[in-house]
Parts: sequence; C-alpha cells; structure tokens
Amino acid sequence: MSKKLVDYIKSVFSFFGLFVARRYPNAVNGHELAYDLNVIIRNDNPVCFDIGANRGQTIQLLQDCFRDPIIHSFEPSSATFATLASQSFGSRVQLHQLALGEQTGVAEFRNYTQSELSSFLPMNADKSENIFAEEELILTESVQVDTLDSFCSAQGIEQIDLLKIDTQGFELPVLRGGVDLFKKKRIRAVLLELNFSSLYEGQSDSLEILALMRTHNMRLVDYYEKERARGLELSWTTALFMRYS
Repeated sequence: MSKKLVDYIKSVFSFFGLFVARRYPNAVNGHELAYDLNVIIRNDNPVCFDIGANRGQTIQLLQDCFRDPIIHSFEPSSATFATLASQSFGSRVQLHQLALGEQTGVAEFRNYTQSELSSFLPMNADKSENIFAEEELILTESVQVDTLDSFCSAQGIEQIDLLKIDTQGFELPVLRGGVDLFKKKRIRAVLLELNFSSLYEGQSDSLEILALMRTHNMRLVDYYEKERARGLELSWTTALFMRYS
C-alpha cells in the first residue's frame, strides 16, 4: 500500500475523530489496553488482583482478555459490594469485601452518589480544580483494611501477574502495603489510575507513584483511558507498568 493511500485513509478516520495505528506482532501499541495486556502477560491463567472492583468492570475486561484468569476482587463499600456479589462471574473469581492499604486495621470509607468516586479521602471542594466538587457524600462507614503482603501471605499467593488499583487517590498506601512482594519480584505488572487534577484532599501524587514504580523496577508501558479537564489539560489516566527483570 502506498504512503499516499495510507495517509488518505488516516485522514478519513481522523475526520471522524478516530485514530489508525499499525499493530506489530508481540509489541504493545499503546491504544488498546486489552491487546497490550495480552502482549505483556503471556499466560492464559494469570493471577489478577482487582483492587477497587466497584461493579465488576475490570473483572469483565480480564475475562475478555484471558482464557481463564484467577481474579481476586476487592471492594470495601457494603452497598457496592452487594451489587458486585449479586452477579455471577464464575468460580475463578473470588470477591472480598475488604480494602487494601499500608497497614491492617479499620478505616472510615466515604460513599459518594457515584460509586466510582467513593474513597477513603474527602472530596476536594474547590470547583476550579475539581469537576466533582459538588458530589454528594451519602454514607461514611467503617471498613476492614489489610495489606497486599499480609493478604497474600495468609492466602498462600506467591505471584501476582497483574495488580490493578483504582482506589480514587489512595494508590500509594496500597502500593506501600505490598513492599515485600515488590522486593521479591512477585508482581509482574501494575495497572493503576494517576490523578493530575486535585480531586481529593491528600490524594496520592502521580510523580511520587511514578518514582516508586521505578524504585521497584516497574517500567511504564503507556497511558490509557485519558480524561481531560476543560478539554485541554490531562486530568487523570490509567497507567500500565511491567517488570523487565
């Protein structure tokens, strides 16, 4: 196919707001998360941790990506967990009404109207920085918190092929609770949300997360699912990391 024809096809797709990229065998493309996960995790039966399961969106993604994944899903909110538990995901999915953090214990969890926004952290009320500043808090409840290291030790889990974290600004405590797993190179890939807009008070700093990932020799693959504030600046995105050694 000539370059002129390729450029023409790309321009047509661009007119409709679509992007065309070449797909190389055994290489990530940075556009299709499901495809890239398959490239990085060459295992039909990976052990996946879904931290911040919400209603099971990531469970569905992982079951679409892999033939028969083993999934541990964690959701601390009692109401959201009830919705999650009402669904049938199969015997390879274990649901845990539990939060993961930097230390074991009990903590206060905030349930907002949009369950996807629920967090341990209070919402930033500054409307100039946070498009969700007026989100209504409907319930605060006490929830159990464990650490990655403690949970895996108790469950006899030696390896995590994919660690997914979507905890609304609480990513660093989750990562710090798995320091032994990282040191022993037992986590193969990490998929987590980076917030660049100040959505929550005291939220995890994206640059600190990137530095911590580098400390554990987890290298950035790419960013996915980018969301922008005011149509220009990057507000939050999903980042994929993998271990190279």
